[in-house]
Amino acid sequence: MDNLANKLKQAFRELKVYYEGLSRDVALESYLSQFPITDVIDKVYAVGPYCWFLSDMKTGRWLRVGGALEQITGYSQEELQHQSFIKAARFTTPEHLLQTLESANLFWQYFYSRPAAHRHFIKSAHTYEFIRKNRTTFHALQQSSTVFFDKNGNGVYQFDLITDISYLDPIAKIRFYLLDSSDLSDMKQISLVPGVIYTREPSPFSPAEHRVLKLMAEGKSIKMIAGSLGISENTIKHHRTSMFQKCGAGNMVELVSKSIENGWF
Repeated sequence: MDNLANKLKQAFRELKVYYEGLSRDVALESYLSQFPITDVIDKVYAVGPYCWFLSDMKTGRWLRVGGALEQITGYSQEELQHQSFIKAARFTTPEHLLQTLESANLFWQYFYSRPAAHRHFIKSAHTYEFIRKNRTTFHALQQSSTVFFDKNGNGVYQFDLITDISYLDPIAKIRFYLLDSSDLSDMKQISLVPGVIYTREPSPFSPAEHRVLKLMAEGKSIKMIAGSLGISENTIKHHRTSMFQKCGAGNMVELVSKSIENGWF
């Protein structure tokens, strides 16, 4: 049990990086209040009884909750609204919670490795055993999407819809996947299972460029790399320029950052 508790704490710490560690554009507060919450909720459709949560991702709190909240969860609006969404830990078993957190971390890795313009089209869904306040349970489907972004492409508001799908599948199991519909000709539905990382984009670099990139990332100078690999400094510069062009980087910081995000090392 202690080992499980430590794993849960570590998974929460990793998840908080995506919520608390993001920069926000300075004009955020001026347009945040104009967010059309009711318009978003009116467009939501569920397959059964449902409730919903709107979260501020920066503060990690539920701003609003609604739907058939008490019927679904047993909790009142007053008990949950403005509370930390860490309290959602009470909604399931520690084992299911750990799998959900680990899968969520994989989701955010994928989400923030995509271009900002694509993130509007990336959503997640997972199923699990939901524990009501009175300790009865049901099989839940939770669909999540980022419904508001700042000018830097970082998530601001997250919308979660929880539906009772017991009549569709009475045996509760952890299933977690993301849907990336940024390219309608190649929509991706990716299963996010802890221990199984999503398939990353293939590296655009040649083996020779990879060798140069690794040494550059270690802080080696062009002269040092040339001596280490036994090639000319002009060849090193040619590889560097080629890598810049292949991934749209303007400098070494961008090149290394993109390579880390896409798993090209």
